[in-house]
Amino acid sequence: MTKRMNCTVGTFAAIFLILPLFFSCGSVPKEIPEMTSQELIQNGQTNFENGNYKAALAYYNTAVERFSDWANVYIEARYEIGHVFMKQKKYNLAEPIFNELLDIYKNSTPGTYPAAYKKLAEIELAKIPHKKAE
Repeated sequence: MTKRMNCTVGTFAAIFLILPLFFSCGSVPKEIPEMTSQELIQNGQTNFENGNYKAALAYYNTAVERFSDWANVYIEARYEIGHVFMKQKKYNLAEPIFNELLDIYKNSTPGTYPAAYKKLAEIELAKIPHKKAE
């Protein structure tokens, strides 16, 4: 009887400890504290992987706002924002972001920015379904 009672108490304790995680997964921070650009991007990626797209967007947009003078951070964060919109099938929001990124690359000296985001933007744009002309 004692083993069974301990097992039940242990199960309830585990549920009690895990339950807040489910509620926190869907939350968006009211205010994002000071962080490095990479911490913001990493928090955005973690939230994206957990399916919390609103929080991911909050972190990516904060990176854009706080580090707008850092082109590499801007490009990475903007790409990630577009990627979130693609996952949500919000193609009308994603497409202009990827076009913006391609314009940045088109108007810059080759090798100035990480080439990966140019290629990723091209790949994402190719995935966007377009309405056929009637």
